[in-house]
Amino acid sequence: MKKIHLLVNLKSGSNKGEKALKQIETVLKAEKINYDIHISHYPGQLVPIATKIVNEISSRNEYVIVIGGDGSLNQALNGVKNSDHPNTPLAYFPAGTGNDFARAAKIETDPLKLIKHLKNNLTITKVDCGKYHDLINGETRYFVNNLGIGFDAYVVNKTNHSKLKTKFNKINLGNLTYGINIVQALKGQDNFKVRVSTNGHTSYYEHAYLVTTTNHPYFGGGVPILPIASIHNHHLDIVIVEKPNLVKFIYLFSKLLINGSHLKSNQFHYFESSAIEVKTDDPEYGQLDGEELSKRKFHLKFEVDHFDLLQ
Repeated sequence: MKKIHLLVNLKSGSNKGEKALKQIETVLKAEKINYDIHISHYPGQLVPIATKIVNEISSRNEYVIVIGGDGSLNQALNGVKNSDHPNTPLAYFPAGTGNDFARAAKIETDPLKLIKHLKNNLTITKVDCGKYHDLINGETRYFVNNLGIGFDAYVVNKTNHSKLKTKFNKINLGNLTYGINIVQALKGQDNFKVRVSTNGHTSYYEHAYLVTTTNHPYFGGGVPILPIASIHNHHLDIVIVEKPNLVKFIYLFSKLLINGSHLKSNQFHYFESSAIEVKTDDPEYGQLDGEELSKRKFHLKFEVDHFDLLQ
């Protein structure tokens, strides 16, 4: 192993990224592995940093480790995909609030084990990711978790602006912030109209509450919204939930957490496909891997893609 390039978001998980960097550095020094550090100072900066690093890598023995939350991994992935070497593998050390991709991919969270494994038993696993093209603004981006419109995006918006998030993260209870903001979202998120096309079939929902295109089972810090989804099946899944009343929502949510039987509810719909199209009539909150998208109309075409994960 010639060199490790560390792409770091120090502020992820309310400064968990900074703590994780110190742990990784300690191990790299002990193992006498050469490394450099590239810090993100503002949202989105890891995209150009990753592109630059990947374009300049000169040896097969140089590797990239992302230290941060799922949003940081998202940025690094988009940077790699935009580079001259889009198949460059990535390693990931989760240091965010939700860490849903790490949960889905069973990522190693012990820094010593991670580095020793990369050094001595390096494996590259091809895993799925999502890709979408925005038919309104022409943007194309990739995601590791999901792109959500409506309820989950409302929760992300409120959570990212919550003072409680910082306080709870300091005592390792960051996921409680999502729970608190779910209650707010129940009051604030209205139903909306959406058109969903998969496998040559189009469905129209007038009372959609949550529309999430997902790469794996989890969202919101470990909530298994679609247990059958997988980062290895070469498909994406889309979940559409129609707005229930409060009692019905609590009932559905409890089934979701207990045994996954929410999948049988009349308000819950899902489709698996390698290509999905989603169109909303009105502006709604959006989120991409836990990062806010502007509140706007959406017309998106999704397809499944992949990247190489160092494990």
